[in-house]
Amino acid sequence: MSLTKNIAKNTIYLAIGKVLSTALGVLVIALLLRYLSPDDYGRYTTVLAFILLFGTFVDFGLNLTTTQDISLPKTDVSRTLSAIFTLRLIVNVILVLLLPLILLAFPYEQTVKDAILISSVLFFTYSLFQVLASYFQKELQAGKVAFAELVGRIILLLTTIVAIQFKFSFTEIMLTIVASSLAQFWMLLRFTSRAIKLQLIIDFEIWKRIMTKTWPIALSVIFTTIYFKGDAIILSLTRPYADVGIYGAAYKILEVLITLPILFMGLILPHLARTYAENNKEEFNKFIQKAWDALALVTIPMVIGTLILAKPIMTLIAGSGYEDSAIVLQILIIAAGIIFLGSLFTHAIVAVNQQKHMIKYYGFAAVLAIILYIIFIPTYTYYAAAVVTVIAELLIALAAFIKVKKQSQFTLSMKGFITILFASILMGLALYIFSNTGLGILIILGIIIYGIVIWMLRHRLSLMKV
Repeated sequence: MSLTKNIAKNTIYLAIGKVLSTALGVLVIALLLRYLSPDDYGRYTTVLAFILLFGTFVDFGLNLTTTQDISLPKTDVSRTLSAIFTLRLIVNVILVLLLPLILLAFPYEQTVKDAILISSVLFFTYSLFQVLASYFQKELQAGKVAFAELVGRIILLLTTIVAIQFKFSFTEIMLTIVASSLAQFWMLLRFTSRAIKLQLIIDFEIWKRIMTKTWPIALSVIFTTIYFKGDAIILSLTRPYADVGIYGAAYKILEVLITLPILFMGLILPHLARTYAENNKEEFNKFIQKAWDALALVTIPMVIGTLILAKPIMTLIAGSGYEDSAIVLQILIIAAGIIFLGSLFTHAIVAVNQQKHMIKYYGFAAVLAIILYIIFIPTYTYYAAAVVTVIAELLIALAAFIKVKKQSQFTLSMKGFITILFASILMGLALYIFSNTGLGILIILGIIIYGIVIWMLRHRLSLMKV
């Protein structure tokens, strides 16, 4: 089987898993939005934002670096993966012990602080999960990662239903996240133990090699998370929890969506790194072009469709009390589109060894975002948060594109992109004309129209050329 077909097969497995996981995730969100008041959902959003921000200091960008490192020739995959797993485990333990002290600096009510402590299991297990996922990305077995995530989502759904049935409090609801994250990690750990010998290893040579590579990514990840989650934190400190809840309802959809390009680029990154290291410009350019068209194939119709259908989507998911979330979603879906397309270049930065040069751009975006959040959120609340998110994501995507372009001299044909945009506009016009129809019918109509146009113009897409 050719490499292109192998990647395509894994992408299909990944897509199926992500579609199912996304559907379950949206269902969980819908249940929580209907069960929790906007105030309590605001608390829920605050907890997850804090955990993600805190968990960034655990990540260190090791996921991207691990995938790249174990993909290099003559690498002892088992020992390297074990050493990185051990390093992350040690860091996790230290940070969990520090968490209660850190919380003293925040003026949150005690129930929110308790929920944060309970939910710390999430970043503890997920960071270890990411290390293991690197191996399956290298081996083009992303289906196993998707399956483990699917198991986690199933557990999350089941425990959420139980929690609602027994009228759990806001703090007790956080136990559903604990159960889900443990199940997801356990499943991938089983897959890993069957494939390689995973053990706890202290190897300072590997640690030094990895940390030398990863510190630029670590700073970039920290800066990214600051502007990615700083909005919710500042909202929680300057606005009522209900505002955080309205913003969080739309933002949760964004979070669910953007996992797809990250996983997809996890499959592509090893081959970008290999072809660049071999100075095989033709193959490198081919991977860039096909990845661009693949991402655009999903991104453009997603953005246009959501801009038109945002109100019925939020009504279906959140019910009453979250009407303003539709406008927030229309803004955030633009950020999602930028993240989807930009993920190609933010990952390719690692392949061309330019991650150090991106730090200043991530730092600038983070500082600018925080300044704008502080200035505008107290007055313009969640609308300001959403607009600033778009600005920050656009800055990073453009900076990554320029750096990769300068370093690799790749050429990018826009023929496929224009074709996809044309098909998406036709789809959007149909959705707008029949906007008074039910959401389910509109989605089916959009898929049919978009699919037919793309099929008719498929010869213009690089994906159709093996």
